[in-house]
Amino acid sequence: MSAFIFDMDGVLYTFAGGIDGAAKALSALQGAGKTVLFMTNNPTKTQEDVVSSLSTRKSFKANSVMFAPDEIMTAAVAAADYLASKGLKGAKVYVAGMAGLANTLREKYGVIAFGANDDDAKTKEDCVKDFLPRMDPPPEDVAAVVVGEDFRFNYYKVTRAANYLRQNPKCLFVSTNPDPRALLGGNIVVPATSAIVAAIAETAGRWPIMTCGKPSAVLAQQMLQSRGLDPRTTCMVGDRTDTDIAFGRNVGMQTVWVESGSMSEVEARRSDKACQPHFMAPSIATLAQLL
Repeated sequence: MSAFIFDMDGVLYTFAGGIDGAAKALSALQGAGKTVLFMTNNPTKTQEDVVSSLSTRKSFKANSVMFAPDEIMTAAVAAADYLASKGLKGAKVYVAGMAGLANTLREKYGVIAFGANDDDAKTKEDCVKDFLPRMDPPPEDVAAVVVGEDFRFNYYKVTRAANYLRQNPKCLFVSTNPDPRALLGGNIVVPATSAIVAAIAETAGRWPIMTCGKPSAVLAQQMLQSRGLDPRTTCMVGDRTDTDIAFGRNVGMQTVWVESGSMSEVEARRSDKACQPHFMAPSIATLAQLL
């Protein structure tokens, strides 16, 4: 393999901290001259935020692991690419997500992203005050609702997003990624984007027209082509078969599933045949031992 694409949550770290041996493995691959890239379905941070966060982790610093923004693809960037393909520059877009997603949409493609962290502290009482007799901005002026992982998701955000979608049939409904849950640490899981999408969709009576991020074959092909990578010598490494492994297999990459994240080995082995990994390992620490 000449190139490796790594998922991040559950592969490099969990909410509880770094994964033993992960930094050493990345350092060994970079030292061997391999192309090392990262693809995360986490839409909460910009590429620059991700680099800053990774670069300050003690284990990565101690092992001289290098990170650069252009080596990182996020679900937020994938969503921004989709909006750009629809010609929405300058359009109003409601974000049921975090500041990193809203900032990516604004800075990379010039949409007028609103909501996000501005709605974090709003309540049911604010719904009555802000939405009756008429929403501001009005539904007909909102071109899209983009939903991503949100640690401060609330009643107000569900109501606002659902009514833009319900009252404006032309409003695009976009999800950054399909992940149902993430690993907090130990055996504790937390809700991720698709759990939030479900709350809005059930309220609105509509489901997303586009789900960005892994396992999109279009996104996988774009990553390979933009960097001149051959899928036959590129390996996708992740902790979920339905997103990470499917992402790689969709375009003919080799794949490695690791059990350091949110999916157990039993769940991985029960996955659809099309999502079965070529290889399985306890964590990416194994890769350092194979060089």
